[in-house]
Parts: sequence; C-alpha cells; structure tokens
Amino acid sequence: MNNKRRNFRLTFAAAAVLLAVIAFFLVSVLGNLPGARLDLTRDRLFTMSPAAVEVLEGLKVPVQVKLYITPSDKMPTQLRTLERDLTERLRNFEQVAGGMLEFAVHNPQDDEEMQESLAAKGIRPFQVQSIEKDEMGIKLIWSAMTIAYKDQPEEVLPQLLPQSLVSLEQDVIGPVYRLTREKAPRVAVFGPKKEIDRQLAMMYLQQGMQPPPPQEQYTRLSEVLQQEHYEVVPVELTAASPVPPDIDLLVVMAGAPLQERQAWEVNRALTSGIPVVLAVQAHEYGYSPAPGGGWSVHGQDIATGIEPMLAGFGLTVSEDHFMDSAMEVIELPREVNLGGLRVQTREPVRAPIQIRVTESQMNPASPVVNRIASLFYLWGTPVDIDAAKLAAAGLECSTLMSSSEDCWRLPWSEGPVTGQMIDPSGRTMAGAQPLAVLVEGTFPDSWAGKPVPMEAEGEGIVPAPAAPRPGRLLLVGCAKMFDDSLIGAMQNGLLLMNGVDYLAGSQALLSIRAKSLTSRVIKPVDAQAKLFWRLFTVLLVPAAIAAYGIFRAGLRRKEAARYRDNLRRPVADARQGG
Repeated sequence: MNNKRRNFRLTFAAAAVLLAVIAFFLVSVLGNLPGARLDLTRDRLFTMSPAAVEVLEGLKVPVQVKLYITPSDKMPTQLRTLERDLTERLRNFEQVAGGMLEFAVHNPQDDEEMQESLAAKGIRPFQVQSIEKDEMGIKLIWSAMTIAYKDQPEEVLPQLLPQSLVSLEQDVIGPVYRLTREKAPRVAVFGPKKEIDRQLAMMYLQQGMQPPPPQEQYTRLSEVLQQEHYEVVPVELTAASPVPPDIDLLVVMAGAPLQERQAWEVNRALTSGIPVVLAVQAHEYGYSPAPGGGWSVHGQDIATGIEPMLAGFGLTVSEDHFMDSAMEVIELPREVNLGGLRVQTREPVRAPIQIRVTESQMNPASPVVNRIASLFYLWGTPVDIDAAKLAAAGLECSTLMSSSEDCWRLPWSEGPVTGQMIDPSGRTMAGAQPLAVLVEGTFPDSWAGKPVPMEAEGEGIVPAPAAPRPGRLLLVGCAKMFDDSLIGAMQNGLLLMNGVDYLAGSQALLSIRAKSLTSRVIKPVDAQAKLFWRLFTVLLVPAAIAAYGIFRAGLRRKEAARYRDNLRRPVADARQGG
C-alpha cells in the first residue's frame, strides 16, 4: 500500500513538473508572437489601408513619433486605457515600417523643463471631467503627439482622446506622407477680392474720405493648403501675374467678374494639361431686416466672364434662382429695441437658397466625395451638362454630387426674392441636379483663331500657343462655400482638399483621408410604419408567445397521457396473466 502511494506521489509530481515546463515553454515562445486582431467595424477603421502600408514601407529615413501622455494611474477612469490603445496602434505602424517609424512615450506630468518645451510647440495640458466612485471633478491631463522628420518642422497633434483612435491613421500617416515626399506640389491660387458696396463707397466719398480697398475673401483657402504642405503660389491671372508653367494644379474661385485675360489664363491652363479646380458663383443674395419682422432677400447677378469658355466645353453654371427643400439655417445679426436700448441679437433664417448637401447625394464611386457627410452649398446653382457637346469635344464628365429631388428653378431676376418664389407648394420639382462635376480629356482652346486678350497696349510678349494635352477640371457651381466665412462650415474644406489631392496626384493622401467614420442617421419613419411596429410589439409578439405556450401545453398533456398509458399497460397485462 505504501509503495502504491509513493508511486502515485512521484508520478503526480513528475507530471506537474512536466506540465510546468511545457507551460513555461509555451509562454516564452508564444508570448513573443504578434497577436491577431479582428476588425469588426463596418468602415474597417482599424485595418490599415493599402496606401498607408505603402507609405510606411517606403520610408528610407526614420520618422520620430513622440507621445506625451499622463500615466494611466493618474488618468480619469474613462481614459485609463488611452495610453495602451495609442501605443498598440503606433506599435503596429512601427512594425509595418520595419523600424523606420520610431516612437517613444513620455510623461510630462511632473517634468517642468519638458512642459516648457511642449508649450513652445503649442502643446498644453487640458481639462477633462473625472468621475471617481461618488465624486465628480476636473482633471488636468496631457495627451499629445509630435511627428518629426529630418530637419523639417514638427507636426503636432495637441489633443488625443479615445475618439481620436478612429482617425489616428490619417493623423499620423498623413503627416508622415507629407513630410517625406521629395517635392511639395505647387498649387496656383486665384481668389478675387471683394469690392466695397457702391452705396458705402459713395458715403465715404461724400464725407471726403477714400473708400477702403477691396477685401480678401479666400485667405483661409491658402492657409488650408499650406497646412497640408502644399506650396501655394498666389496669381492674379494677368499678363504680369500669369499661371506658372511648372505648377501642379490651378485653383480658381470665380466669385467676382473676371477680365477676358483672366478667363484666357484659365483656358490656357486647361488646354495645356494643368488640372483646374474651378468654383463659379452665378449670383449672390443680400439679407436686410424687414419692417414688419423677418428678413427681405435681394439677388445680385455676378457675370464672372468664365461662362463662354465653359459653354465651349458643353458646361453651364446655371444663372437661375435655385431653391432646394434641403435647407440649412443661418443666424444673422439684428438690432432690437428693448426698453429704449438698442441690443444686438442673432436671428435664425431658413430659406431654400441655403442648401445642405448630404451623404446620400454624393457619388459613392468617386474618392473625392465618397466619405463626405454634409456640405453647405450657399447660394449655389446647378451645373448643366450638354452631353452631345462634351462628346464632340472628346470630354468625359461624371457627376460628383447632386441636389435633392425636391428642388426647383426660377428664371433669374435681380432684386427682391418674394415669398411666392421660395414657397415649394404646388411646384413641379426638377429632380436631382448636378452640383459638382469632374471633366477629363483634352480641352479645346476657346480662343483658337482669336488674338490673345491684352490688358493694355505693349504690355509684354504675347505667350505662344500651348500644346494641347489631356487635363482634368473639377467644376463646382458655388464659390461662396469656400470663402473665409464658410470653408470651415460642415465639410466644405474637406471637399476642397479632396479635390486638390485627387487632381494634384496625391492619391495616397486622399485614400488615407477617406477612411473615416461614416456619419449615419436614423431615417424618418412614416405613420403607417409606426403603426405597424406598434402593433407588432404590443399585439403580435405577445400573441405569438401565447400561441406557442398553448401549443406547448397541448404537447405536454399528450406526452403525459401517453406516459400514463405506458405505465398502466404492464399492470393490466399482469392482471390478465394472473
């Protein structure tokens, strides 16, 4: 008996030691293997795009990424895993880059020297709400990132929060791509200045004062391009300031009348194969307080001078009043009299000339617009397409975005916009209208056989005719949406950047930027559908459960009766046999 017990103990001990060795070996070997992850998001947000992989694999010189973050034990509860999540994503980038993307984590919480250095870069701690057990408070935390490459200025991400994980690939790989490309694309930008109102100018002159000079309208457009590391070249589209021949893209905001020479410069760029982003504003509207309350709206025509060139291609930016039931509310300043005091307030205004374009109106096949959720198309008009003329010129046209189905057009009339004009009741809707198009091919020269427009006699050497080359034109029927007041509204700036990236050849940057969280909304439900679901949940589901219960009870009664019969049969057989 003792030998059996001893043998059992020895066998058990040997098996335990052997299992411990196997477990240690498996932990040592498998612990160094990369873990597998499964991306279950519909937009594949946590799966690296092929363009991002290509950018990281193509790095020749190391890129330094530094994460400055408060330690997890000093973070609010909802941010305790932020450092782990960020470092996990960065480690994935590092692995794909083959060590050419180096990242380090720093704690600036108690390091005053580091904090001063970060403040010089625009990085500062920020406040977040903290909920600990039964207490609510505010904590000051650090969570930022810098990206450095060679001797170029660092890219700074001043705030990183859990929602930043969705766009982390764009926020990191995008700057890496821009910093490491050999040459920054050159973009020529033309944005007309806004002339002062004639009545206001007359008031200045009557008082013996010189009217203010024309004001810049598109300064933020250039700033957005420079932030994306494009080399911006301002041009006036004149003989003294023509389109440079070595640019990669021309951006023209036709929001004011252009001279014939300026239109000729745009035409020359297109025919010579330079891609062009052209936004045309056919007219503007002014708002003034109405005496009885509300607002009166007045229309003013803008003859941009670009229309004949577009007509030669088979394109027309409509000059009609364009109304759309998909309206956006704007707030306008207004003075009101309160107890004898003049008080400045802001009043909401809703009108069908303030158009909102949503994701469902975008062309999903185009990378320029397929991830844009909403745009503010203020006072814009449709782009009318003459398919026969385009085909005759050898041009291909694709619609990028359209209006809603419930829109209407009225012949243009300068002056007041009446309530009857903006009322949709009783109107026949025009259906979806193209608002932005992409045209590709070799553009015909609209000035072929004509003299080059000159602004003054003897102003310089006449340019030689450009050799025709295939080009691309992104035409938008609204320039107002890109001026300083609206380029930051909704995703207007994103549309511009996508168009610039697409036409300037930055396809990798465009595909990386396109991977973002798609905005989804709950669609409205009509009254019949509401009634159906109410009956389904209140009556049909309980009735189905009750019917199943009755059916199940009947089956159990039959099974019980069958069981009792089986029990009685042997007893009856025994009695008969006895």
